[in-house]
Amino acid sequence: MKGYYLDYSVFDVYTNMACDEWAYKNIDTVFFRFYSFSKPSITIGYNQRYNVGIDYDYIKRESIDITRRITGGRAVLHSGDLTYSFVGNIEFFGGNGGLLERYKKISEIFIKGFEELGINAKLSQGEKRDNFIANCFGSQSVYEISLNGEKIVGSAQTFSEKIFLQQGSILVKESVIPQEKIYGENFSNNIENLTGLIYNIKDMSFLFYKVFFRELDFEWERVDIDFEDLEFKKIVEKYKDEEWIKRR
Repeated sequence: MKGYYLDYSVFDVYTNMACDEWAYKNIDTVFFRFYSFSKPSITIGYNQRYNVGIDYDYIKRESIDITRRITGGRAVLHSGDLTYSFVGNIEFFGGNGGLLERYKKISEIFIKGFEELGINAKLSQGEKRDNFIANCFGSQSVYEISLNGEKIVGSAQTFSEKIFLQQGSILVKESVIPQEKIYGENFSNNIENLTGLIYNIKDMSFLFYKVFFRELDFEWERVDIDFEDLEFKKIVEKYKDEEWIKRR
């Protein structure tokens, strides 16, 4: 069976989200990609309120790109992170186990990649918090990934009857935008702070590509997206639309 991937890429937040949605709508086996953002940006979860726990006025005043994902979860400040998306057939990825089983299978592949990097990452068992935190990295859910007790990979899903999309962020470096400006508090749980080592994000993506190719038994083929295609352009424009961003 064929699986598909897109090479590591650097786009603006609207194009990145459009690439993931395009794959979710057009690929019915497996697809994954790793990517970064051309400038610091923010994505918020599909059901998240755009102005609760987030300083939306500051974001607009500083001309920081922001959009709403089609996956759930909470806000992510994309700066210094390595982002990924994964589209999969639900039946192949533990259809009986549901959403958590899919999280677990993908996280276990990431754990193997972190092992090759010499990073002792662990699967989280989740935690309960009484107060709402808008920042994805302010709390841990079951089968997310932590290092020294601190969450370093946050992920969220959307799914249809047959296909799911999982998007996630790996906190590698310190953000160039202070997190307290966005969330009112700072989180320093990135890999470089926790290990005291410096990592090249692009090189890290290459290692994860290698691990995913090895661990998933597919005939892998690179896919190209036609960015001039009218349907693709419509998806990009949706993510720029203020009504989409402020739908909640």
